[in-house]
Amino acid sequence: MKSYYWVFPFLLLHINLLKADTSTDESLDANLLLLKTGIGYMVPFPEKCSEILSDYADYASNFTKCSILHARPIRICKNCIEHYMSFHDKYHELLTTVVNGTSCKSVFISRDRLDAILEYHDNIMGIWEKGHCNACYDWKTGQPVLSNETIHFNELFNQTIDCIMKYIVPSSNDSKVVCDNCMQSYIKLDNYYKTLSADAIGVDSICMDIVDSMNTTRSIWSKTLNCCKVRRTPEVVFLVSTGIISLLPILYYLVLRYCSPMRDLPNVLKQSRFKQSILRSLGRSN
Repeated sequence: MKSYYWVFPFLLLHINLLKADTSTDESLDANLLLLKTGIGYMVPFPEKCSEILSDYADYASNFTKCSILHARPIRICKNCIEHYMSFHDKYHELLTTVVNGTSCKSVFISRDRLDAILEYHDNIMGIWEKGHCNACYDWKTGQPVLSNETIHFNELFNQTIDCIMKYIVPSSNDSKVVCDNCMQSYIKLDNYYKTLSADAIGVDSICMDIVDSMNTTRSIWSKTLNCCKVRRTPEVVFLVSTGIISLLPILYYLVLRYCSPMRDLPNVLKQSRFKQSILRSLGRSN
């Protein structure tokens, strides 16, 4: 029996090792729980901040979906304004909310190199600003209201498109009827569009919804309907008239050079000088 006494110390050591493994597992579970609830912090995030972040994520998702669905034709500024305002306001709330001395901004913004929350904000704002969507609205009251310029352009645009749809004949390649009846509507729309910007193109200052509508209308008018050929005859007459007027001064000088009495003027001057020299020599001899 005494020969087995030496086994007991090893059994006690094994039991202690099992206890250590169990405590290690419990510590690991606690760390995992901490990572799940507090992302490595000793205390969980303020519940209010987490709610704001969740709403922010939803609004960012809604605007992203809306902007993709209205990318062609471009109607982001018009159809996604509510999603944009919700996203913009919620981000401002995330930056300014403080809970028990803890700022939501300090918890979620600029905490790591990835900075995903700020990156998504900048990307969405980049789309909105690149499209100059604010130019579609009047912001005097602090809330977006379609500007008078946008409303008037939309009226002219709808009139032009309605006119084209009224007179177009899909089964016929002859678009002369459309061109003749809708010419004034198109010219009025085109001229008004040019007044919306200081430059002729306007892509750097005009709301992208309007730019896309005008570009589409111009493409339909010139390429699909080929209505620009209707205006070629007056342009040809103008160019020919301009060319003739430009040639008149040249013709005038050619006529003077070869057809007028002034052509013999140099010879007359030479003869008169020769006679004067002879008379002078005769006068000296006398």
